[in-house]
Amino acid sequence: MQASLWSNIIRFVFLVAVQGLVLEHIRLPGNLHWMVYPLFVVLLPLQMPAVTLLLSSFAAGFCVDCLCDMPGLNAAAATLAAFVRIVYFRLRPTKDVLHDSDLAGTPSPSSMGWGGFLSYSAWVVFFFHAGYFFLEAFSFRNFFYTLYLVLGSSLLCIVSLVVAVTFFRAGNNKR
Repeated sequence: MQASLWSNIIRFVFLVAVQGLVLEHIRLPGNLHWMVYPLFVVLLPLQMPAVTLLLSSFAAGFCVDCLCDMPGLNAAAATLAAFVRIVYFRLRPTKDVLHDSDLAGTPSPSSMGWGGFLSYSAWVVFFFHAGYFFLEAFSFRNFFYTLYLVLGSSLLCIVSLVVAVTFFRAGNNKR
């Protein structure tokens, strides 16, 4: 429990700092946004209480908002992602997350399989970006352009997630 807490705190600080101090200043073609801090929400422990999950996600979004001078946009999107994550695991028929010892820790391809992990993370990341970009636009006038931003930025985030999970996997640290 203690190691998991410290690893999540370090992940929180690292991802929020990278997002707010580095990636926020990188302009990508097509106005896409490269967001990595939603990985914090995706990689939080599975058996975390819902209130703690929502508050942790809100805190991550709020910290990015403070670093990027965006009043509440990231906090709302991160909280929506946490809510989608809660709903996803409540509706998931294959395994009981709250009682399955294989799913006691952080979601990962080794515990969920690559298909299950990518499915789960794609839902969370998609809804995060949908909330972010539709709140930013605050209109459905340019629906297809906003949808392009949601899909493109979600793809960038999923690729970053796969690289991070593969690179920082526990098995890769053995010599």
